[in-house]
Amino acid sequence: MSPRRLAAAGLSVLALAGCTRGVVEGGDPTASAGIPPAITVATADFPSFWLAEQIGGDAAEVETVDPAEVADTDADLFAYVPGIDPEVDAAAATLPAERVVDLSDDVSRIGSPRDVEVKDPYIWFDPVNLSTMAQTLGTAMSKANPAAFEAYQFYGLRTISVQSEALQVDQRLQEQLNPCRVATLVVEAPVLTYFARAYAFDQVPLISWEPANDPVPALYYTIDAEAAVREAAGANGAQAIGVDTLTESAPEDDLLQGLLDLGDEVARHQNCPLVTPSSSDRPG
Repeated sequence: MSPRRLAAAGLSVLALAGCTRGVVEGGDPTASAGIPPAITVATADFPSFWLAEQIGGDAAEVETVDPAEVADTDADLFAYVPGIDPEVDAAAATLPAERVVDLSDDVSRIGSPRDVEVKDPYIWFDPVNLSTMAQTLGTAMSKANPAAFEAYQFYGLRTISVQSEALQVDQRLQEQLNPCRVATLVVEAPVLTYFARAYAFDQVPLISWEPANDPVPALYYTIDAEAAVREAAGANGAQAIGVDTLTESAPEDDLLQGLLDLGDEVARHQNCPLVTPSSSDRPG
């Protein structure tokens, strides 16, 4: 992990940790803490759902709502990442501000390559951002819980646990992907913006890719454009690799495992010489 990312991540953890520095790794991070009453958290995307479950534990009832159900939810909190679904964004704007948690609030957002005025929503493709998202949600859940003291202890400890795992995944990916001999990620849709920035790749849209000047071993696609990418890959001696955006699910229902699996795919196809061992098992 670079010194900049390590420092930023460390400050993020300490900001929520407060007087909980004595937490030891492994086991249940809240084994010695009181459990506050459960609050309800509604979510509209898998990253938000996963984080709410990890942080909430036995002190949260988490559900996923359809876009049409967002405006009518009576959950204590509605957590989401804006920009994924315009219908969700519009419905969230109708809810009381104190019940809405924008998990991108504290993340340094990047403008979409297609329109710099539109912020790329796929922030979780950088695990350091995922650590920041955890802090944002953990703080909001603590404020929403009526048992303030127990809530800050309980959610705070669980947040630190998630952050620690996210930073370990980032370190694993840094080791896997630095350096890779092919630094260009040719994509059908610009979903790897944060991943590319975090791990020193250039993301190039398929439409502007010049095979003769920038040969690559793989082209990356999301499901709706598989046919077009396979055609381009076949014509240029490359492989077509599918990318799961993780908005609706993740391998083993584990968002961090989804990021590790993506790292494995990229490492295998971008000529990364330091790919040992495989990251198919979670660190920590």
